[in-house]
Amino acid sequence: MAVVDVAARRAALSRCALFQVLQPAEIDAVLAQAAVRRVARNEMILRRGDASSGANIIVTGRVRVGTMSEDGREVTLGVLGPGDVLGEMSIIDGEDVSADATALEDCVLLFIERARFLRLLRADADLCLRLMAVLCRRQRRSNAALEDMALLDLGARLARLLLRLAQDYGAATARGTRIEVRLSQKDLGTLVGSSREKVNKQLREWEAAGAIGKEAGRLIILRRETLAAAASPK
Repeated sequence: MAVVDVAARRAALSRCALFQVLQPAEIDAVLAQAAVRRVARNEMILRRGDASSGANIIVTGRVRVGTMSEDGREVTLGVLGPGDVLGEMSIIDGEDVSADATALEDCVLLFIERARFLRLLRADADLCLRLMAVLCRRQRRSNAALEDMALLDLGARLARLLLRLAQDYGAATARGTRIEVRLSQKDLGTLVGSSREKVNKQLREWEAAGAIGKEAGRLIILRRETLAAAASPK
C-alpha cells in the first residue's frame, strides 16, 4: 500500500468538511494527535455494535457503510471517500457504532482517539458548529433517500443515485462521466431499496438506449439528460 506523506494527510484534513474552518497551524495540531491507519480492500473498519474508540478520516480510498437486515441481507447505506469521517456520531454520544464500515479499496485513514477528539471540540466552538453541520448534512441525505424510496419508482431512484455518484465520485472522460467508485449491482440495489435483478434490468435498458456504458470496469454516464429525465417525479 502506498505511503501517504504529511502533505497528503494535511490535504485530506483540509478537504474534510469537519476541519475546513481550521487554520494551517490548527490542522497541524490535529495531525499531531492522529495516527495513520492502513486498511486493505474488503477489510472491515468498523463493526456495528462495537464500542466507539475514535474518529476515522479517510485520506485515500472509498468505504462502504452498511448493515445486516433481520433476515440476513446485506444493506448498503452509503459510500464515503477522501475527506469523509467515519464514526462521527458515536464519538459524540459515546454510543456503540451504528453501522458496519468496510473498505471498498485499499484505504489510508487518520484515526483520532475519542478523548483527544473531544478535547479538540471543547477547545474550538467553530469546530463544534462544523461537526453539527456535517451531522445535519448526513441526516438530510438520509431523509432524502427515505423520501425517494417512499415516493419514487425504481427508475427515478436509480437515476438519482447514479447522478449523485457521478457528482461525488465522477471523472470526466472523452465519452462522458465515469463513476470512479466500484459498486456491484447488489450494492446499487440495496442503496435504492430494490433487488439486484431489477437493477440489472434497468441498467441494461439504459445501456441499450446509449445513456450509460462501461469503461475500465466502471459505470460511465454517456447521456446525463436521459438520467435527469428519469430522475424527475412522474
